[in-house]
This record gives sequence, C-alpha cells and structure tokens, in this order.
Amino acid sequence: MIARREALGLLAGLAAVAACGGAAPRGTGAPGAPPVPLALDPVVDLVPAAGLTWLVDARLRDLLGSPVLIPAVALLVPEARFLAFAQRNGGVDPRQVSELAVAGYPDATLALARTIIDPARVESAFAARALAVEGRAVDGAVTRVWGTVGDAREQVAAFDRQAIGIERGRLGPLRAAIYFAERKLKRSQPALRAEPLARAAELLGTAPLRAFAPGPFEGEWAEGLGGLLRATTAVGAALRPRDAGPAGALDVSVVLTGAWGAEAPAAAQRLEAAFRVLADDPLGRLTGIDHPLEAPRVSADPEALRLAVSLDPMPLARGLHELTDATMAEIMGS
Repeated sequence: MIARREALGLLAGLAAVAACGGAAPRGTGAPGAPPVPLALDPVVDLVPAAGLTWLVDARLRDLLGSPVLIPAVALLVPEARFLAFAQRNGGVDPRQVSELAVAGYPDATLALARTIIDPARVESAFAARALAVEGRAVDGAVTRVWGTVGDAREQVAAFDRQAIGIERGRLGPLRAAIYFAERKLKRSQPALRAEPLARAAELLGTAPLRAFAPGPFEGEWAEGLGGLLRATTAVGAALRPRDAGPAGALDVSVVLTGAWGAEAPAAAQRLEAAFRVLADDPLGRLTGIDHPLEAPRVSADPEALRLAVSLDPMPLARGLHELTDATMAEIMGS
C-alpha cells in the first residue's frame, strides 16, 4: 500500500529544504517567539484524516539507533551514504530526525518531521529547488512557501524552528496540519484519533514504526489477505526491535479491525493462512519471512484480528537490499 520510493523521496526533500541553501532571502529573518506554542508532539497528530489512504508513523532516531537493527540498517544504508547525504544537505542526518509522519492522499503526499531547522534556510533551499516560487505566507510561528518543483506542485512549511512539513501534489493537507499545530481545528480529529484508524492505533500501541490504511478496501485490494480486506475497516502494522536476549529479533504485529462477530476465530485462521502464502512466495523467501524466529501467532475478538510474528532482521535486510539498493543509492546520492 505504501510507495517506498515516494516516502523516501519525501524524506530526502525534507532534509534538503531544512538544511540546504545559502544566505536567507532579504526580509526573512528568524521569526519572533510565537504568541501560542505550537502543538507538535507527537507530529503524527498533525496528519488530517480526510481523504487519507495510508500513513506511516516513525520514530526514526529510536528505530535506527536500536542495537539489534544497526547491522541491518548498515547493510541497507551504509555509513558512507548517511555521511554523504548529510554533507550535501547541510549536516542533516536522517538518524537525527526524532519523529517522521508520511501520509498519502488520492492526489497528494504529505511528510512532517520533528527536527531542528533554520526557517530562513528552508526558504532559501526551496527557492533553489523550485522552478518558480509562487507565494509566501507567515502565520505566527509558521512560514509557508509554495510553487513548482520538477513537474509537481510543492509547498513547504517551517513550524518555528522545531519541525518541517512538505507536501507534493494538490495543496491542502499541509494547511490542515498547520491548523492542527495552531489548535484551530477544534471540531476535527487527526488521522490516528479519528475512526477507523483510532481503534487500530489503540490496539497496536506505541512502536518505533507503525503503518496504517483505512477502509473500505475495494477492487483488487478487497481480495487482499485471502479476501479479508473486503470486511476490514482498518489495517495497522507495527515493528518493534527486541534488543534483549542472546539474539535480537524484529517483532511484527498486524491488526485488522472490523465487525468480525462470531466469524472472528475462522477469520483469524484465514489471516494466518494468508501470512503463510506471503511467506512462501518469492518475496517472502527473499526476505526470510518464510523462516521466522517464532511461528506466527493469531488471535481474534469480535472487532479485531491480530497476527504477531518475530523475524530475523538480517535476512530481511538482505532481501530489502536486493530490492531497493538502486533506489536507495539514488535517494542518498551515492
């Protein structure tokens, strides 16, 4: 459901506008203290629910700094690539981004990151990248600039010096995120506090990496997971590195919410069967999913199906390296 290249490309764009560029444009000095502090914690609570098709919520610093994942991350993105990326992007290292949320909409993609920024350099960097800067607006502690980058519309917002947002495609989701930060949307809830994702987020709990997709699922998607998505109201997945013990593991949790009722136990067995089909296909074998450290465990209640499995991070990383190395080299510029 999630476009790997699109999400990683937005992260690269975030770093570029946050750190690249030379001197600030005339008249864009550092803003004064905002009259009302921005609500930025957690940054995922700025993602609007309306029209959302998928959402990734990551605590990058925690995820990439996990002892059990460090060798896997080094295989996927060697240290030299991180250093080259930071050198080109004013010292911004993705491993220092505390929170990242990337969300997809039918005609736009939104990314929000908590990291220290210089608002003036954000504007300079955007001006250097854009074919045309079409507008600029300052609202309290938030500065927005927008225009055309490549063949797409793009808008960037600096949330004081504490966070940055970027959207590509139809402009709109970022403006709603700003309203959430300014506490202006009193009658609206962000994506993970509104149904159908609120229940999935509650069942998953906190994790360094989570992904969500709201239903209804139609067309080819409805046939996913052995047809279970046809009756699913929301899907959520979480990854948690398990650093304790003699050998580390990556614990994966999946939840499907819906009105399963008395059919829940049978639906849970179908979920387990769907996992085994995935594990046995070429992608599952390439990434080591066909040899989990612990067998998948399923459970169910009338409103939710759950699957949990523990994977070895290194076979997973080797498989992902085979699939993504060219893309990562392009994004990291190496």
